[in-house]
Amino acid sequence: MEEKGQIISTCDIDNNLALQIWTKGRMPRLSILNKSKNSRKLIQIAWIENKERTLSIQGRRRGQTSTYTVKDFEPFVRKILAEYASKGNFKVKFLKLVVDLERALNHPEVISHERDFAMMTEEKRSSLWIAECTGDDKGIGIFLPFFPMNEAETEAAPDEKLEFNELKMRTTEGLMKTGVPAALKKANPERWHNTVRVTAAAMLLGFSYCGADGTKMAEAIWSEGEKIQPTQPGQIIPMKVPAKKISIHDAALGRLGHKMTAYIRHYYYLDKIKVEYIQDSDTVIQKAGFAKSRRIDFGVGALGDVPYRVTFYVNETDGMTAFGCVPKMQTSRHTGDILITLPTETYNEALENDSMANKDEFFTLTRLLWARQYSRWYQNIKPYVASFCGLVNQ
Repeated sequence: MEEKGQIISTCDIDNNLALQIWTKGRMPRLSILNKSKNSRKLIQIAWIENKERTLSIQGRRRGQTSTYTVKDFEPFVRKILAEYASKGNFKVKFLKLVVDLERALNHPEVISHERDFAMMTEEKRSSLWIAECTGDDKGIGIFLPFFPMNEAETEAAPDEKLEFNELKMRTTEGLMKTGVPAALKKANPERWHNTVRVTAAAMLLGFSYCGADGTKMAEAIWSEGEKIQPTQPGQIIPMKVPAKKISIHDAALGRLGHKMTAYIRHYYYLDKIKVEYIQDSDTVIQKAGFAKSRRIDFGVGALGDVPYRVTFYVNETDGMTAFGCVPKMQTSRHTGDILITLPTETYNEALENDSMANKDEFFTLTRLLWARQYSRWYQNIKPYVASFCGLVNQ
């Protein structure tokens, strides 16, 4: 594989080790070069997301070993990624994916009957916009923001700009033409502009998709526009690989789309939500003055790769709510239980923000955890890509 690819950027760590970016035109890999042994190992860039990970390299002398942590590598990885991003076709792919992600985030789900507000599917609940057209003329309606806004965002999204009067305008294209999505990026760049750009860079460079393996999707995006070679004589195939349509609901994203919308919706509550991984959450939380309220079982995929039993706790004196999430079988994603605590007022507001009619505790608890997971992932990735993906400082 190494012979067919090329080293785009390189940086010496010391006399024993160098880090490089290797690619053969698609998703890049991190190359770890042992200069003493002249041996190279190619790994996915997601490897650096675990800052506690260590790497041992044998030196020139027998028995000589140097040990490094991912934290040691961070400034060097930033440098070689920035150099890589300035070359080749990364920038073109990146800018196209930014546009595609923005359109996916601003895709409105249509509600054409009042009763549908009480029976919203998971896809509709996960979306950030609703095209409400419940009158007799289904071409007349308004785009409803499905997320809370601060004062600046409210001014950027006035009702008169969000109204539509043609059937063809209750679409993503119709919403984008209102200018509101662009205005929201100016009103709160960190929430609406930087989020998309960091995510797009992570998707292309080989970082995880917020903990999930996104290799298949990344390779599909990188291969867009490539010529397709027939595998059999006389086979009729398209001349080029078609563009991959991005949707926040796409299973190939490994929940990344839904975690991103959960993060954006609950953006103003993130600092109030505490997530811990501890042993025996039930004993810990009850000693802290919380009382059991009720229990709900969550299936595989809701909170992780295994089913969970979730116990609700309340501390009425302090006005706090907690959730003890106990895996029913062993999971590779964490040790112990997941303990989520937040003010009861915040939890009730989150329930409101996740619904336009009926509240759904199962849905909201999942999204609050996803929002915190995405926030942690985003803050981890951001330093590596900040210098070249066009972020806006507030």
